[in-house]
Amino acid sequence: MIYLISGFFSLLAVILITPFIIKFFTKIGIIDKPDNHRKLHITPIPRMGGIVIYFVIIIFTAVFYDLTDIKFLLTGSLLLAFIGAIDDVKGVKWQYKFLFQSVSSVLLIIYFVNHDYLHFNIAGYPIAQEFSIPILFLAIMGILNSFNLLDGLDGLVTGFSLIIASISFLLSFGSDSHLIPLLSIILIGTTLGFLKYNGNPARIFLGDTGSYILGYFSICVLFSAAAETNVNHRIDYVFLFLVFSLPVIDTLRVMLIRIKNKRNPFLPDNNHIHHIIYSKKIRHKTTVFIILGLTSTTSVIALTYQFYSRELGIILFALFAPVILFSDSIIELIIRKENLLAYGRMVKRVPDVMIKIYNNWVLPFVAFLMFSFFVYLILHKAILNDVRYIYLLLFSIFTLLFTIINIAKEKSLSDFLVFINFLLFFYVTGHNGIFYHLFQFPIIGLINLNQIITILLLPILGFFFVFRERILGSNRIQFLKGIDMILATIVVSVYLFIQISNQKQEYFKIADILVRSYMVFLFYKIVSARFPQMQFHLYFSTFIIVIMTLLKILIL
Repeated sequence: MIYLISGFFSLLAVILITPFIIKFFTKIGIIDKPDNHRKLHITPIPRMGGIVIYFVIIIFTAVFYDLTDIKFLLTGSLLLAFIGAIDDVKGVKWQYKFLFQSVSSVLLIIYFVNHDYLHFNIAGYPIAQEFSIPILFLAIMGILNSFNLLDGLDGLVTGFSLIIASISFLLSFGSDSHLIPLLSIILIGTTLGFLKYNGNPARIFLGDTGSYILGYFSICVLFSAAAETNVNHRIDYVFLFLVFSLPVIDTLRVMLIRIKNKRNPFLPDNNHIHHIIYSKKIRHKTTVFIILGLTSTTSVIALTYQFYSRELGIILFALFAPVILFSDSIIELIIRKENLLAYGRMVKRVPDVMIKIYNNWVLPFVAFLMFSFFVYLILHKAILNDVRYIYLLLFSIFTLLFTIINIAKEKSLSDFLVFINFLLFFYVTGHNGIFYHLFQFPIIGLINLNQIITILLLPILGFFFVFRERILGSNRIQFLKGIDMILATIVVSVYLFIQISNQKQEYFKIADILVRSYMVFLFYKIVSARFPQMQFHLYFSTFIIVIMTLLKILIL
């Protein structure tokens, strides 16, 4: 229950605090100005947003854990937050950055030593103790800088850190450590909350403060979770490399290019993978989606290596590495004009009657089925009252109040909170196992509610994405925002992580909840886009169903 509370309320804290930070930093001039060269934004945007993430992490960790046990870890994070904040405000020479990074890395190593996380090996071959610390120091320094260099697109480093935190939580939950799953779930909550403002189009940037802090805590939780998973706290560098491979490979590649061109390897340029992909006239949010998709794939390969076969994991990575190295050429092949024209001709061949049937009959009918299904879930007998539902009710009320205030000020709706509402709703209503009750259907045979929802929604979603322009007609809107695409990557990633890592049965239910919530979320967006006059009512109904369900459980 502690993990549930800390995760949801750290998310809420970041959502509530960040708007004030955006206004404050804009007012005092802590902004990132466009340069018409490397930077992709065209208007000044506040930076140093990572300071919000940092303080929320510290506060929620202090509430649920004894900070004296992790004083070296916290001191290292404070040093990075300090030098990152100075760099965001007025800039710092790379020598001073290197010094602070080095001291923080040493303090993190001391934390690892104190918790017996210093038994490293490479593919099962132990590393002598005298070499472990120097290699670990270089690894921490390399990953810290790779996070900083990767921070070039809206939501990229935040989404990457969310993937790392998700892996760490799944690996460490149920272990002897209370700190690592706690820190991981707080990291999940803070990064999710920050994505609301950092996803494309971003309203605030992480800054060096954020990239350092997220890199530091990502290293901490993943290294520690890897140790907790194995007997005698053994940590395999190959597993860690596979998870961090994309930013590490990209950083090494860029530095080699700079050295070859007789340039300072630490000075910024446009040779990073995100710059290369974006230069192919790929949309900003799609570029982030591609890179996080590559990261998810390497993470799945890492878990295959860890839980199934080292040989298979290495072979899969060897086959996939060229995709990372030559991603620009692969994308160029995909988006060639003739290929896009062929796709366009295929879409146009579908008769108009099919689009009309989808718009006028299929969508309303499926929407009615989903409405009936939600009513059924609300009225269905729930499990016994639990104190966690009081906290979830408070969370829902706070988010609803925030939404009402936000609409009054900014005249906009945040679809991100709709996804959170569906997540809460299916979490609460699914505890009695209703989604896994079997029903007899002709021809199909036995099937459960979870499978029925999937079978019902997948064709609807697929048809819309293929024929979106014809379905919406003149109502051309931005259907998927940057955060929506990042959420898609995270949901698919976590689902695959759970399937591969052979977790407990409860984990598989979490995976189903995530996928089910996101599919319903996409259906909500389709209905809102097709019938914009209903968006306001649909939006607030997602809050109402959660609050009604929780009140029913708590009162009856």
